[in-house]
Amino acid sequence: MLASYEYVLLASAIINIVGAAPTLLSESARRYSWIAPLISMIILLLTPDVYLLVFASFVVVIGILGIVSLMRLNSPIKGVDYMLISIMILATVLALYTNDLALILLSLMLVSAPTYLLILMGDPGISIEVGIKYVVNMIIATVLFFVGAIIISSSPALITYIIGFSLLILGLSLEVGAAPMHEWVPDVFTAGNPIPVSIIASIAKIAPFIVAVKIILTTMSLVPPYYLAYITGAFATISMFLGNIGALTSRENARTLAYSSIANMGYVMAALAAAIMGYAMRSSVTMGLALVGLVMQLFMNAIGKMGFFNSVFSKGNNAVSTWLISLAFIGTPPLLGFWSKLYIILALVYGNLTWLAVLLVINSVISVPYYVRLARDLGTGWKGGLAEGLILAFTIIILSTTVPPSWLIHPIMNLVNYLVLRF
Repeated sequence: MLASYEYVLLASAIINIVGAAPTLLSESARRYSWIAPLISMIILLLTPDVYLLVFASFVVVIGILGIVSLMRLNSPIKGVDYMLISIMILATVLALYTNDLALILLSLMLVSAPTYLLILMGDPGISIEVGIKYVVNMIIATVLFFVGAIIISSSPALITYIIGFSLLILGLSLEVGAAPMHEWVPDVFTAGNPIPVSIIASIAKIAPFIVAVKIILTTMSLVPPYYLAYITGAFATISMFLGNIGALTSRENARTLAYSSIANMGYVMAALAAAIMGYAMRSSVTMGLALVGLVMQLFMNAIGKMGFFNSVFSKGNNAVSTWLISLAFIGTPPLLGFWSKLYIILALVYGNLTWLAVLLVINSVISVPYYVRLARDLGTGWKGGLAEGLILAFTIIILSTTVPPSWLIHPIMNLVNYLVLRF
């Protein structure tokens, strides 16, 4: 009989911490320092049901690719950096699984805190300045998010709830780098080492949205939903337009990717707005569509950004992969990015937010020129080694939805059962 999943999560944490100890004591042990983090992530697949298994599988694959990416660096904290990735993956799965408010806020901290060390990897002269800027912004983001979450979880009056909700959305936007709280993103993404930045641009984006969705849906029962949906939709609109226009006018690839990330967070914000409306309307169809779009767009952003930033680090990679990733970000069928945007658009239409769906389509069209430019700049030709293997792995995941992805969509829709908190 499968042990309670809480014990699986605890075992993962223990394996991760104990396995990292030898890397701090022995230089020779560092070459094997990836083993314990890998095991600690794989056991997360011992999930209690198939719906959670699909989510955990995608997250674990992203984590494994993150560890392999870090192997490309001669890091002074080799081994510890692998442990940090494993902690982030554990926290991301915990964020979805738990129904306890304290644990879900803890999961957010466990995702955010490891990035403080990761961003410091690279050129010390640049990394310290970038790292300080990043850490200060993340601390402010955590404070805003926590204060907002506590306010809206205390059954406040309408106006107080809207204030708390606004603080939570501001904290979320600052955490994931969505406009108008995006000021740190272009500088950090451009000046930081591309490999650690790829982790921040991918793995670190998933849990904050999962936490926000669960807290908002659990607490919004006494609040007119269109207030919350319109506030979220306004953030989504600003982020989409500012991100895409910024990417169009940027000429440095890393900076273009920074603004692309801002735009992608706008798409996820639009899915959050649709989820709010779907939950309020008690529409399982709208809620399911919104959840699929939100999760798949986060997966698309994670895989695509890791692929692109690894190519930036290598000063290019094979043209086939870079073009496919670019086409997926644009939303070309039947690649992963097409399905994520399709489900967000459908959720917005069913949730009476058609205006936001139209703006999302317009922004997808705006993004075409700079993704084509990225494909041309980074598609420099076939290269061997670890970099090529990574980019091929990202490409395979992008192509995995060429088979009608009911195997992915149906389980994600059923994750709605996990979007409940206990106060």
